[in-house]
Amino acid sequence: MRAGHQKATLRRRIRRSRDDLSEAEIERRSARIIRRITGLPAWKRSRTRLLFRSFGSEVRTDLLIDETIVNGARLVLPKVQGMEQPLSLHQVRNLRTDLVPGSFGICEPDEERCPELAIDEIDFVLVPGIAFDRRGGRLGYGGGFFDYILNLRGDLLEQGAAVAVGFSLQIVDGVPMEGWDIRVPLIATERELIDTRSERS
Repeated sequence: MRAGHQKATLRRRIRRSRDDLSEAEIERRSARIIRRITGLPAWKRSRTRLLFRSFGSEVRTDLLIDETIVNGARLVLPKVQGMEQPLSLHQVRNLRTDLVPGSFGICEPDEERCPELAIDEIDFVLVPGIAFDRRGGRLGYGGGFFDYILNLRGDLLEQGAAVAVGFSLQIVDGVPMEGWDIRVPLIATERELIDTRSERS
């Protein structure tokens, strides 16, 4: 079975399982994951954080976004430019005024209000995904957006400042990997923080 077909099958299976969670369960599990993230040294020392706004049955990221704004760190959110283009990264200061409807039904930064930042200004990145394995394999949504960012910022991978988030049900025995796929160093779930670097050693 080719990797592309394996990925599509795995995406469907994990999304079905994740969608079966109740809203209350998503909120409860997300709160545990958020506590793991905010306890990380890389989070505490970061001043410019690339986060993402959750949708559907994803881990709820609102508390991380709020905490970033309240504590005076720079909040950076991505904007989709097109399926063949990298994400643009924008500083967001006010969630009520700086966001507009964007791709996939997710509110994105208003380019007229939110200055664009260079990728080398980021010192922490929160990584979404559908499935992960304990060696850092990650299955995203198919656009390659975050693989592009992680490929350019290998220093964040080395520093443990690129952290994927998912529920424990999203951890699988093995994610099919292709040449352009980037492994993540840390995965935070409601049950544990997985250091995939030790799993690979």
